[in-house]
Parts: sequence; C-alpha cells; structure tokens
Amino acid sequence: MRNLSCLIPHKRKKSNWRAKHEEFIQSLRYAKKVTEYEKEGKDLRELAPPPPTQNPDLVPCPHCGRTFNETAAERHTPRCQAMKTRPPPLNTRRR
Repeated sequence: MRNLSCLIPHKRKKSNWRAKHEEFIQSLRYAKKVTEYEKEGKDLRELAPPPPTQNPDLVPCPHCGRTFNETAAERHTPRCQAMKTRPPPLNTRRR
C-alpha cells in the first residue's frame, strides 16, 4: 500500500519569528529598566506597565474577545454567537 500523504498539499503556517523576536527584545529592555530602578532605589510603581503581549497564532472571537487556536475557535464561535446570556468581555489589560 502506498503512502499518499506526499500528494496532498500541506498548509504551511506563516512564520512569525520576527514578531516573536521583537517581543522578546521588548521584554528584555523592560526587565533591564526594572533592574535599573531597583538599583537606584526608585519606586517601581513609577515605572510604566510592561508592553502587552499578543500571540499571532491565536484567533480572537468576534463576540467575546477571547482568543483560541484555529480548531477551538471554529468550535467556539458558533456557540458564543448563539449564547443569549453572555458574560461581559474580559478585561484584557494587564495589571
């Protein structure tokens, strides 16, 4: 029996290494600021909050704003759309 999987075209995910790299660099810069504040004895509450992180692999739900991977989003979106008593959207800001 032949393996026919080589004949089926595979869907390649778009590489997002550059975005991940930039996010990593931003988090390192923020950590460096935190250590500088600690060494100088400044109050960390004066420092701005860290930059928000977003995963481009996740799909946001148009109804509730939550994010899921592709297969879970396909299952979730119709259910969320049909839900009559939906809780308010989650606060996505970090504390």
